[in-house]
Amino acid sequence: MAVMKNVAALAGVSTATVSHVLSGKKRVSEDVRRRVLDAIALTNYTPNTIAKSLRTNRTRNIGVLVEDICAYPVPDIVDGVSEYLEGKGYQLLLNNLHLLGKLYNHYEQLTQYKDIVNDGVRLMTRTQVDGIIYVSMHDRRIDNVIMPVNKPLVYAYAYSSNEPSVTYDNEASSEKITQVLIDHGHTRIALICGHAASTPVKLRLKGYRNALDKTGIEVPPEYIRWGNWEFESGVKQTECLLNMPLKPTAIVAMNDLMAAGCYSALQRGGLRIPDDISIVGFDNREISSYLYPPLTTLALPHKEIGRRAGALMLSRLEGQDISNVVIPCDVVRRDSIRTVPLRSNQAESSHYRIG
Repeated sequence: MAVMKNVAALAGVSTATVSHVLSGKKRVSEDVRRRVLDAIALTNYTPNTIAKSLRTNRTRNIGVLVEDICAYPVPDIVDGVSEYLEGKGYQLLLNNLHLLGKLYNHYEQLTQYKDIVNDGVRLMTRTQVDGIIYVSMHDRRIDNVIMPVNKPLVYAYAYSSNEPSVTYDNEASSEKITQVLIDHGHTRIALICGHAASTPVKLRLKGYRNALDKTGIEVPPEYIRWGNWEFESGVKQTECLLNMPLKPTAIVAMNDLMAAGCYSALQRGGLRIPDDISIVGFDNREISSYLYPPLTTLALPHKEIGRRAGALMLSRLEGQDISNVVIPCDVVRRDSIRTVPLRSNQAESSHYRIG
């Protein structure tokens, strides 16, 4: 009925009049008929779509509420949502919340902007969507932000204790990339983290520790450095590592931007990658393939997150049992790692346990 109401409102007639025009069972004036047909054309609906919406009470519109369309992962996620849902005969209604400038690098502060978020939710519900997909620009838990809404809701690139979600596996992916270095003979592996309050940081730190613990590798607590996701923090923390008496043979950076900072610090210090130190990143951003040598990193499945969010939404609309989806990341192997001989890993002082 929502589709019929939209057409009726645009034509300035009742829903019954729209039905009469479509069925031809009752005569209407030529002026009214033309207004209804023009309204159908403007709303991009077909008579079959309207008839189906009357039978199913569905608009076949899905609202996509994005924190910011300019943020790094969002376009690919939306592309995946669009590709999947349009293939199933649905249309997307996109609303951009423009939160990047407000939240940049402090994404956990979303609750300060819950009014903006809920204004977006209300706009979606007024446009008669069947459900809403919320696309985050930073992977994190989102609770107590979105008001209760009488529409199916799915989170993409975030998760909630109240609604289904699709995201990627931070912990297992971090363990995987650390294990790649271990497989190349590295035992002195440092880590440059993002913000300590970030959920992905906590999970990636756990994955790093898992890989080392499983292999029985001990590293100094000073090998874990705290950055802020930015290039300059990669530079600064790499310089700190280079000033240690026992330098690492490899560095795991929690994102590609900080990994680029590692490159800069090492090159300024006259060191070569990977001959002197191996580097790996996380995200597979465009910069990773432009660095020299190209950076080994983890590819986040942004487009697949969008596709699976679309599939999860349709499952909700069909009343099916659903569960959260966590997608693994793939290692993109490039030239920033070398295999080290055993003597390069022999400690010149006592081993330390991770704190």
